[in-house]
Amino acid sequence: MPSLQAHRTGPLARLWFALSALLALAGLGLWAWHHPLDRVAATAVAALAVMGFLARPSAWLIVLPALWPVIDLAPLTGWIHFTESDALVLAVVAGVGLREALAPPLPVRAAPAFRLSPVALLVAVLWLVSYGVSAWRTPIPLPPFDAALFAGYKTPLNGLRLLKAPLLLILLLPCLHAAGRARGAAALSRLTLGMTLGLLAASLVAVWERDAFPGLSNFSADYRTTGLFWEMHVGGAALDAWLALSFPFALAAFLRTRALRWRLLLLAVLAVAGYAILTTFSRGLYAAVAVSLVLLLIAGRSVVATAPPPDTAARPLPGGPWLAGALLIGAATLMFTGGGYRGLAALLGFSLLVFLAGDLGRRLPRSQQATAIVAGLALGGLSLASSALDKGPYLAFGALCIAGLAACLLAFRQGTAGPATLAALMLTTASGIAAAGVGRYWGEGAGEAGIWAATAAGLLVLALQLALPRPLWHRAGDGLAHALLVLGAAAALASGATSYYMGERFSTVSQDLEGRMAHWQEGADLVRTPADLWLGLGLGRYPEAYFWSGPLAANAGSWELPDENGNRFARIGAARYVLGFGELFRVSQRVAADTTGPFHYRLKLRAPERSSLHLEICRKHLLYTQTCAIVSIKADSAEWTEVQGTMEAGGLTAGPGVDTRPSVLSLATSGRAPVDVDELQLIDSAGRALVRNGDFQAGVDRWFFSSDRHHLPWHAKSLFLHVWVEQGVLGMVMLGLMLLAAAGRVGLGRARTHPFAAPVLAGMAGFVVVGVFDSLLDMPRMTLMLLLTAWLALCLNPAALKETPGRP
Repeated sequence: MPSLQAHRTGPLARLWFALSALLALAGLGLWAWHHPLDRVAATAVAALAVMGFLARPSAWLIVLPALWPVIDLAPLTGWIHFTESDALVLAVVAGVGLREALAPPLPVRAAPAFRLSPVALLVAVLWLVSYGVSAWRTPIPLPPFDAALFAGYKTPLNGLRLLKAPLLLILLLPCLHAAGRARGAAALSRLTLGMTLGLLAASLVAVWERDAFPGLSNFSADYRTTGLFWEMHVGGAALDAWLALSFPFALAAFLRTRALRWRLLLLAVLAVAGYAILTTFSRGLYAAVAVSLVLLLIAGRSVVATAPPPDTAARPLPGGPWLAGALLIGAATLMFTGGGYRGLAALLGFSLLVFLAGDLGRRLPRSQQATAIVAGLALGGLSLASSALDKGPYLAFGALCIAGLAACLLAFRQGTAGPATLAALMLTTASGIAAAGVGRYWGEGAGEAGIWAATAAGLLVLALQLALPRPLWHRAGDGLAHALLVLGAAAALASGATSYYMGERFSTVSQDLEGRMAHWQEGADLVRTPADLWLGLGLGRYPEAYFWSGPLAANAGSWELPDENGNRFARIGAARYVLGFGELFRVSQRVAADTTGPFHYRLKLRAPERSSLHLEICRKHLLYTQTCAIVSIKADSAEWTEVQGTMEAGGLTAGPGVDTRPSVLSLATSGRAPVDVDELQLIDSAGRALVRNGDFQAGVDRWFFSSDRHHLPWHAKSLFLHVWVEQGVLGMVMLGLMLLAAAGRVGLGRARTHPFAAPVLAGMAGFVVVGVFDSLLDMPRMTLMLLLTAWLALCLNPAALKETPGRP
């Protein structure tokens, strides 16, 4: 145990922290002063955050990842270049920097959690050089400042937007090492807690979104969840990347802890996250989670908290839990197909009893095991007669299941074989037959073969557990939380994999891959000169290059904020492809959620040739419109023309209850010519003025754009292709070196035995697998988290103390 000591900050380090804190405070001040929602509130929140991190400098390890997926407000503010997540990083840098520069160091009894190595430093420098070269090839706008540069991704400011991630990382890393010195391995426990809370936050928003729009149990609607990742307004996989990155941290914490209360809490987090993962309907995310799980189990034996079995206990059969889990998942799928959610719930209850009673039943002699099973089959057969009564099968199964659980608990408390053990095995067998009765009752005879096959699979698992010389599993009481995790996974896979939309997604894999490869070729064709090949087009230039040089028929439209003699207005560019309602390029603004029609509008229009403006108010989260009021306004004059009229309420009428879904006002052009819009006003049925910044004099404030279903023009749709196009071969090599060095150190190198090596490796791998089919690094929020995770892998200190046992 290291002696009590203070890790002192040297004068150069103090100078760095002081300068970085001052720089961060200046950036925060600019952000708060210009915030489009409320300057006073933004200033107050920023000040409180800085003071909080000044008082508790290592708290950011929890706060930053916990808030990371939910903090940005771009759909409300219209800001995409400098967001609330950036302000959060600056608040961390300011608070921690002031503490390190001014306050004395704290004495600790721990080795530092992170140790800087020459390899980590070299990899970081090379990656930053690649970013710097790519940024140098991007034209940087000089004064005079023009607010129009903030409209969209085709302006030179997009390069600075992407450069933001490595610059913020440079400011954040000293704060990470300061926390590692001050807290030792406890810093990693805090970071794990933060990642787990971040996973929960993102998942809860996804659950709300599913509930508000397609419905929690609607797995057939063509609706892709986005959460609060505004970066998905033109497609992308930000939510997928975050779930893939953070899920292994929560799962590793679940496997590592032995305290029941923490297991149950983490199990609840994993259940919510599992639903969020399932309902993304992202094949890339499913592959990423599968890869992460394999890596976590292979590389992370040290993360699994297991108590050595008693000497008298037989070792489980190798692969036994996998066999039982596979049979259970197959049974759940068969049951759900014929017996619906109620049959599935009954099968899961039966499976839980199999897990408990299968361990207990091995204490009984063979003759008593056979007696209990035969009696259970007879009792289950009698329960099938309950189908003659209304809800009878549900009542019969409920009674058998509750009695079986009670018998299992009593047998566990007694600790030896006896009547309670015999009863538990009998009631478990009977509940299997009763579960089939629930499925038959709900399905009214449909899918009966599958229902009985599902019950047979569950009984087979029970029989194998009892009959084999070595059990499939052992210590059922200690592994209850793990069993619940498996049951939850089985339920999710059964209900999701059999849905119409899931089937459609997997039936079009080959066709979608052909389309993706064609798009990759279009992206690769943007690289035309030797300089572009080796150094890239320049940071952030993919959308602009695709707009000017990509396929003419694929362009999605645009918006600009021109200025004529001091008057700023919006110009909505026409798309070049065949439009449908879902493919419109929309410039939007959040309005009062409870707004109802009819609506009265007034605005000025101008178009160089005949076109039309599409004006709508819809219940909408980010991408998909529901329940709209719509009007189409002709624009056929090259001179400014004032237009006013009434838009009928459509579906936005007052009714019973309160509709809490967000409401969004959107502008689009459904013609071929661009339309200029100015001085927009809109009043709802309650007399409220809905539009802010309708004259666009405040630039992009409050205005946000989206392309709901046409996403290819905005992304290379591959992390590696995106880096190659924008940063060239140099960037690809540097990215590969960084990922290989990080993965090698935690997978094969000195840090592989570290308790946190496995989730770091699994999280990185999941992120990269998602990135095979999506760009990801064109989203600074995601880039920063990947770089931070890679740095963790490069700097984990195997000598750091392990976390307190029993805590996540």
